[in-house]
Amino acid sequence: MFQLVRGDLIGKNSNDIAPLKILSGSIKKCISEKIEKSEQMTFGDYTLNTTIIPVISNDVPFAIIVFRDISAFVELEKTHRKRNRELAIINTLSGTFISSGDIISVFSDLLEKVLVISDLSIGWIIMKDEKGFILKSILGASTGFVHELENRKLDSIYEDVVGLTDPLYVFEPNEIEKIDILKKEGIVFIVAIPLRFGSETKGILMLASGVEVKFDFDMAALFSLMGNNISLIVEKVMLFQETQRLALTDSLTGLYNVRHFYDILNKEIARARRYNALFSLILFDIDDFKVINDTYGHQAGDEVLRSVASILKCISRETDIVVRYGGEEFILMLPNTSKQETFNLANRIKEKIEDHKYLEKEAVNITISGGIATFPEDAGDSKALLYAADMAMYKAKAMGKKRICFYGENG
Repeated sequence: MFQLVRGDLIGKNSNDIAPLKILSGSIKKCISEKIEKSEQMTFGDYTLNTTIIPVISNDVPFAIIVFRDISAFVELEKTHRKRNRELAIINTLSGTFISSGDIISVFSDLLEKVLVISDLSIGWIIMKDEKGFILKSILGASTGFVHELENRKLDSIYEDVVGLTDPLYVFEPNEIEKIDILKKEGIVFIVAIPLRFGSETKGILMLASGVEVKFDFDMAALFSLMGNNISLIVEKVMLFQETQRLALTDSLTGLYNVRHFYDILNKEIARARRYNALFSLILFDIDDFKVINDTYGHQAGDEVLRSVASILKCISRETDIVVRYGGEEFILMLPNTSKQETFNLANRIKEKIEDHKYLEKEAVNITISGGIATFPEDAGDSKALLYAADMAMYKAKAMGKKRICFYGENG
């Protein structure tokens, strides 16, 4: 506690004594109005609660002033307020993933809450994958700025941020001046917060403002807290997406699995009936696949299956569904595609597969047979349609393999 020595105070004007000088206005008011008053003041490193008591002795007014050091209590209150705010931030952000029924909207929900918490006007989330930096969500920016980001105008900056070990990076004003798209957007403050999963940075939270921002230790702690919690949430999102993907895809080839295909097939039949549309299936089977396994081993067989799957994905159209049906069989479902169009695509796939060299060291060639069935021409339900495609494929096998057949006639 600060010390006021009696000998140094006697006879002094109150305006010459630092703590009393601060209170001079309140002292005069209390004496003149004859009212007791308490107030809080800051003096140096101390927070003091002062009580001013007016007294009249022998018709002479004066005041008794009592100082109480409440620094410890104020500091404790600040700590509690800070902790409560941190808990509120954690609860607010964590609720995003829990409440969202749509994984895609999680990034937008997170960003919206971050801007409210930080009181900033512009924000975007970038995620990094094998293809580079992907813009997941952006709020508060102009259409032109969004277009610039989508054209990867800040990728070099993202690369620098990914290499940082610090919890955040605040751009200096002279740095912002050198970045044209930031200047054009009117940004005067920008901070990059790496989103880390373990020791690896997988994304970046970018926050910006068009007005000056007073950046201090409390704001740095706030950004760091948000970054840590968003990292945890985004990691959960990615794990959830991966779990969903694994539930729908074949682990060897990455194509859709049979269980998911059956769901899609039933939905496509319902859609085709509703809109009086058609669609076709191609069932492919690799010819003499057992010979490859027996000659080169099952690992080589797996390599061939992955290569065939890659070709199917490459040649098929964006709207087509490519499925590993089982073993060495694959199915393509082609919405709004006639039998002849399907036959043309099937032949392009067959030729590409036959031209490809498999097992690099062995330079093995393979052939493939296929059967085509079309809804509703060949069948009226999923079971009958799969049976029709199967019969067409077996017809191709019976006719010498290495060919495509329609259900009910030769292709």
